[in-house]
Amino acid sequence: MKRKSLTKRQKTTLKRHKKHHTAKHMTAMRKAMRKGKTFTQAHKLAMKKVGR
Repeated sequence: MKRKSLTKRQKTTLKRHKKHHTAKHMTAMRKAMRKGKTFTQAHKLAMKKVGR
């Protein structure tokens, strides 16, 4: 099964976002974005699921 990778823009945005959030939050976001969610959708999901 081929894993969908994030675009260069998504990676850059997540790198900036990383300063403000935990590793768990970032992992949840990356996972959601690989499944096709947008940055904002992934962030809301991560906040709900694992918090900051």
